[in-house]
Amino acid sequence: MRFLLKLIVLLSIAGAAYAQGTHQGSGVVKRVDTALGVVSLKHEAIKSLKWPGMTMDFSVRDPKLLKGIKPEQKVTFELVEEKGRYVVTRIQ
Repeated sequence: MRFLLKLIVLLSIAGAAYAQGTHQGSGVVKRVDTALGVVSLKHEAIKSLKWPGMTMDFSVRDPKLLKGIKPEQKVTFELVEEKGRYVVTRIQ
C-alpha cells in the first residue's frame, strides 16, 4: 500500500512539473517547411510566457507533426523549452 501511495505522489509531481513546462497557443500557419521541420505561426498572446501575439518560426520536435498542416490553417499548438529555445511538440 505504501508503495502505491508513493507512486501516486511521484506521478502527481511529475505531471505538475510537465504541465509547468508546457505552453498552449493558437494561431494561423503562415509557412511550413517539412524538410527543415519548421513552422511559421502567427500566434495570439501566450499568457504563460507573457508573449504578445506575433509571427514566429518554430522548430518541431518531430517533423511528422507537420503532416497535413497547411498555410492559413488555424491551429492550436503546444510548446516546450528545449536547450534555450521553444519547440512545438503538438499541433492540430
